[in-house]
Amino acid sequence: MKKSLFSLMAIASLVIIASCSSDDGGSTPTPDPDPDPAGEEITKTGIITEDETWEAENIYILDGRVVVDEGVTLTIEAGTIIKGEEGQETLASALIIDQGGKIMAEGTPNKPIIFTSVLDGIEQGQTTGTLNDSDTGLWGGLIVLGKAPISVNGDLETAQIEGLPADESYGQYGGNEPEDNSGVIKYVSIRHGGITIGQDNEINGLTLGGVGSGTVIENVEVVANQDDGIEWFGGTVNVTNALVWSQGDDGFDADQAWSGTLSNGVVVMGGESGTGLELDGPEGSAATEGGFTMENITLIGAGTSSMYAELRDGLIANLNNVFAYGFSAESTVSISGADSAAELAADRISFSNWEVVLPEGLVMADIFAGDYTAGDESKFLENATAVGSPSEGVGANIDVFSWTLGASQGAIPAAPLGTTITKTGILTEDETWTAENIYVLDGRVVVDNGVTLTIEAGTIIKGEEGQETLASALIVDQGGKIMAEGTADSPIIFTSVLDGIEQGQTTGTLSDSDTGLWGGLIVLGKAPISVNGDLETAQIEGLPADESYGQYGGNEPEDNSGILKYISIRHGGITIGQDNEINGLTLGGVGSGTVIENIEVVANQDDGIEWFGGTVNVTNAIIWAQGDDGFDADQAWSGTLSNGVIIMGGESGTGLELDGPEGSAATEGGFTMENITLIGAGTSSMYAELRDGLIADLNNVLAYGFAAESTVSISGADSAAELSADRISFSNWEIVVPEGTTLDAIFAGDYTAGDESKFTDNASSITSAAEASEGVGADLSVFSWALASSELE
Repeated sequence: MKKSLFSLMAIASLVIIASCSSDDGGSTPTPDPDPDPAGEEITKTGIITEDETWEAENIYILDGRVVVDEGVTLTIEAGTIIKGEEGQETLASALIIDQGGKIMAEGTPNKPIIFTSVLDGIEQGQTTGTLNDSDTGLWGGLIVLGKAPISVNGDLETAQIEGLPADESYGQYGGNEPEDNSGVIKYVSIRHGGITIGQDNEINGLTLGGVGSGTVIENVEVVANQDDGIEWFGGTVNVTNALVWSQGDDGFDADQAWSGTLSNGVVVMGGESGTGLELDGPEGSAATEGGFTMENITLIGAGTSSMYAELRDGLIANLNNVFAYGFSAESTVSISGADSAAELAADRISFSNWEVVLPEGLVMADIFAGDYTAGDESKFLENATAVGSPSEGVGANIDVFSWTLGASQGAIPAAPLGTTITKTGILTEDETWTAENIYVLDGRVVVDNGVTLTIEAGTIIKGEEGQETLASALIVDQGGKIMAEGTADSPIIFTSVLDGIEQGQTTGTLSDSDTGLWGGLIVLGKAPISVNGDLETAQIEGLPADESYGQYGGNEPEDNSGILKYISIRHGGITIGQDNEINGLTLGGVGSGTVIENIEVVANQDDGIEWFGGTVNVTNAIIWAQGDDGFDADQAWSGTLSNGVIIMGGESGTGLELDGPEGSAATEGGFTMENITLIGAGTSSMYAELRDGLIADLNNVLAYGFAAESTVSISGADSAAELSADRISFSNWEIVVPEGTTLDAIFAGDYTAGDESKFTDNASSITSAAEASEGVGADLSVFSWALASSELE
């Protein structure tokens, strides 16, 4: 052994202090009669053939391979520091616990046992050294070899661990003792290892070869290892609370039918890391096969093309409760080889409760790759969810790693609090969209029959660009439900990807002239409709008839498609065909069991809200700067719109475009619109066009801001007949009549002479909106939450 420099310096210091005190004439300090023994730097090499204890007051140097022989126990005190000498290949330093040997290394959170390099200036009592996470491959690592079963070629019971010469007296692992005990490893930090021992062959931070379940391994950290963090070669040992940070190859690597459990593991990838999980199956025959479990795992990428996981060579494993984030668009969970594809098909590779923060623009299907059989991707996709932050209990419990170097150096980034999640296609299981994320609709996203989509208050959903078949829209199909309950302070906002609005904001970067940038929101129910031929159901306009979704109508007037409250739908109405755009909110055969309250549509290229039959009621709806009609009703909608506002834009068409039934009298029905305010833009847009045999009650309407050419028009003989029969009725209208015209001139169209009184007797001319009678028109105060509130007087 050799005395450490710090001991000699301490003695010299005492001499100097004593000399100075004598020279000054002061009293000489009395030496401590029982001083603490000075620590030493102790070099170890070769085979340890008797039990030893390594003490925390010393630093131990591994000079080459140090082997704990069969029948020998090495005890390492909490707080002890072990340093590996430099040297490659046969000179590589490592601590090897041979078969039958034991290591009793029980650190504590405050006094972990630290393995590091001689180049690390860390001293006794310290836990942070002088190297960083880029300092890799400076010594070997810790190798533990046991007698538990393994699976290798030829079904051999034992094998020589990789990297150790076969002619050595040590290095064998494997056997037939699944409960073999190689000791205890607790609160151990292994740093800066993984030195090269041969071409493309480095030592892992912690190698576990055939280690049995009698061995206790808890609270282990591997930092900056040039090869893998922890690698299991068969065995049955369980590992709890393992952190790997900035490894050069794989975080956790399992081979040769390891059959234990890793519970609560974290891999923090570095810029040079390979794969989070590299997991292999048995190498031997079926007689030696076995599977393992990894559960409560967090994988943190470094933004590189590293893989989340590579599942190889007939893997048998359960991968449960995994949270992953920080990876790149090229990163995948890969099934490698026909053997693994077969195990996936046989459900012997299983996934459960994965949550992944995907790179922007990706969907979950983009990250599952490899050699799997078509259709088996569902075994992953049905158990994996794109998120912006983890659900409670998903992934590792990070708090237990507060003792680690990784934690002290800030290497474990906080889980993201939100991201951009792309959605596409048909949603076949219940989902919740949360407010910390932004959701991007890539094409048509369909809530399938029997599925509920819940959207949290404050969530922002953005539609991608794309016309016709590529148009983006959220479609709630018949039998599906949307539970979108915003609040006045946290409305749910649908807008375009071109809108720079971010989480927590309610005002975006687009204006009311930005229209037709995506599709819209379409809700389809099973309530009655009236279409040509008296068909019970029909395909909603704009969706191809050969799709599996898009039907609306039925015989369930109380059908329930969910809840829409405090919803703002902006900048939609993209073209899906010639003269065919999507409405801001389309309601096809929606039943009265559906709740729709406090809805805003802004800058939609087509109509604001359009009803196609159904019985649903809508309360508090405001439309601003639509490209066509504000409120449009067709096909014998028979509900009530109560408290509605339309703020016309310069390109708007008609405030109210209202149509009657398309089918026979057997399917006819009427609706009510009450407490309505129509605000013109000074153009020739119509107040209302009443068409095709409309049946409706239009009550308590205030209108102003229109041009002299604007009219309330009866269109067609069918509507004229309904007016005559009092099935189109007006009640309590007040209009600010433009200068140069009269109330009589506003009423126009195909009505029977004399029937104009049915309007004029129920409408009054006023000089300004401020003169409107109390209670006439909409209650504007309820729209203070809306983007359009800035346009209200």
